[in-house]
Amino acid sequence: MQTRYRAAATALLLTATAGLAATGGSAEASGAHHTSAKAGHLTVTITSSKKAVKLSVDQIRPGRTTFKVVRGHRGGGLLQVMRLRKGYSLKHALSDFGKAFGQTTNVKAVRRIDKNVVFYGGMPAPAKGAPATKWAVNIDARDKYYAVNLDNKNQLSSFVVTGTHQKRSWPSADGRLNMAPGNVFKPAAVNAHKGWMNTTNNSDEPHFIVLDHVKKATTIEQVIDCFEGTGPCDFRAADHAAADTGVISPGHTFRWKYHLPRGRYLAQCFWPSKADGMPHALMGMVALMDLS
Repeated sequence: MQTRYRAAATALLLTATAGLAATGGSAEASGAHHTSAKAGHLTVTITSSKKAVKLSVDQIRPGRTTFKVVRGHRGGGLLQVMRLRKGYSLKHALSDFGKAFGQTTNVKAVRRIDKNVVFYGGMPAPAKGAPATKWAVNIDARDKYYAVNLDNKNQLSSFVVTGTHQKRSWPSADGRLNMAPGNVFKPAAVNAHKGWMNTTNNSDEPHFIVLDHVKKATTIEQVIDCFEGTGPCDFRAADHAAADTGVISPGHTFRWKYHLPRGRYLAQCFWPSKADGMPHALMGMVALMDLS
């Protein structure tokens, strides 16, 4: 398990560098651009296919936005929405991602990514025949945004956010799994086993979430022993049910759709620390939560 997630942490943005290097055309078509200050909701569809990422719109107004990921021809991967701060180019990002997620972790590059890339969440493309995956987030800045497939090379598309902020609704939350200062998880006492999970990043570093179904008797001490290589990693539940998300930056909230068996789950984040590059989970960013 430790090796699996070390690899996942490295791959998450290492694969993104290929997408950021691409010029990435704009989305396939312009969607309706509401003129009123209030709208019921807005859904942007992201289609993941073997050779491209396509969007249903190429321009929206700021406000709460739901992203729906559908599977195109032989599509897959994890779709991430992000933007770059002013003065930080795709060229800069490509260079820093390569340094941060190469054979060794360049901590200065991690810090530059943390400072200059704003992450707005993401979800994996659905398996063949499965329903669309979804998340909702406040697209808060007038800027250019990128939808990147983190698991496939040269797959990137963009959309522009312009105009005044529009008041839009988003799904009601059925669970909560937030991040707190000190890079720790703060789950709610009661969480449904399906619905929409609310995740707010109140820490000062980016995070993503891996949820693993584990045996009811699992303890944090067992997990830590596993990560440190001093104990077994046999606490996964037999069904190996799991869910994972894209990255969310500090100060941002997203709600992501999930449907998991009832039971105990281990929440983990493997983003590299800006202090020394170690994945957060190996520094203790793990939590147990029950879905009922």
